[in-house]
Amino acid sequence: MLKANRLSIYAIGKIKKKWIREGINQYKKRMPDLIINESKSFNIDNIRVNNIIICLTEEGKSFSSTELTSLLLNFKNKKINFLIGDADGIPSDIKDKSHLLLSLSPLTFPHELARLILVEQIYRVISISNGSPYHRA
Repeated sequence: MLKANRLSIYAIGKIKKKWIREGINQYKKRMPDLIINESKSFNIDNIRVNNIIICLTEEGKSFSSTELTSLLLNFKNKKINFLIGDADGIPSDIKDKSHLLLSLSPLTFPHELARLILVEQIYRVISISNGSPYHRA
């Protein structure tokens, strides 16, 4: 079973669009333990060495929601950190240190919208792992 307290999002920049911020806040109410860190740049040294690092990038691998659930469950009790870059993406040196490059879709999304989609998918993954009826395949 996945819990939000094992998952963190590290993102470059703050959400400027009110409707996206409101959407993220709706999911945060359902997952108050989910940590979302917004900053001007990534400091990979602040992420513990034994944590799993997943970079969201267009060249990453795509998964269905159930496949992503299985993948995250395989990380057992490790903390999982999702990294989302700004409009320029994630620097290659950080991608090189990640455990997985993840693509949300073959479509390209603005980074703010990608953050909302990721938060929804995290909620969905937690719901799937808990047997909640939220996800209907």
